Order: sequence, then C-alpha cells, then structure tokens
Amino acid sequence: MEIHRADKAYRTRAAWLLAAVAILCAVLLWQLDTWLAQVTTELGASDPDTVSYWLRWLLAGLGIALALPAAALGIGLRRLALESRLQGRFPPRHWKTWRDVRVLRDAPALRWAKRVEASGLAALGLAALFATWAVVAWIRFG
Repeated sequence: MEIHRADKAYRTRAAWLLAAVAILCAVLLWQLDTWLAQVTTELGASDPDTVSYWLRWLLAGLGIALALPAAALGIGLRRLALESRLQGRFPPRHWKTWRDVRVLRDAPALRWAKRVEASGLAALGLAALFATWAVVAWIRFG
C-alpha cells in the first residue's frame, strides 16, 4: 500500500493562515454590526432613490463577493480532478496534504476524480448563480 506523505511545513502554514482568517472574520463581523447600525439610521431618513441606490450596490456586491470564492473553489477542484485523471492516482503526486493518506490508483482513483470534478462543477454552478443574482440585483434596483 502506497502512502502520500504529509508536508508538515504546509500544514503549519495552512493552520496559521486559517487562524488569521478566522480572527479577521471575527473582527470584520464585529465592524459589520457597527456599520449596519450606522447605515440603518442613515437610510431610514433617506429618500427612496437613495435606498434603491444602496440596495443596488450592496446586493450586487454581495453576489460578486460570494461568486469569487465559489469560482476559485470550483476551478481548484477541477484542477485536482484533472491532475488525478492524468496521473491515474489520487491524490496527485505534487499536491500537498495535511496528513498521510493512502494513494488510490486506477478505478478507485478515477471514481474519486469524478466525485471531485462533480463537486467542482457544483461550485462553479453556485458561482454562476451568485453572479446572476448580482446582475439581477443591479438591473432590478437600477
């Protein structure tokens, strides 16, 4: 049984990055609450055209902000599936892993690659849905 060895330096870097992203998200969530309270008071006293303008930018921006990571995930998963199919093994040789994993070859590797590709397509579909939402919001509140 062949084992794909974990990269300990990659695991350490990824863990630090994950911790930094979690802290950043917590700070941004805290600031979002403050900002939304301010926007609510401003928009409550505004005319309907100003509210429509804000809704247009907020909903379209949210759609794009959600579409970009979904598209990046979908592209990354499809790359993983393609590399796995080309090499006939899962995970591919140059991919880094957090822990030691058993290498799959031939039919089991192809099944995993197909599942990963399907997940990548689903993530790309979700990205397209979010982008469509952004366009619809832009048109609707324009």
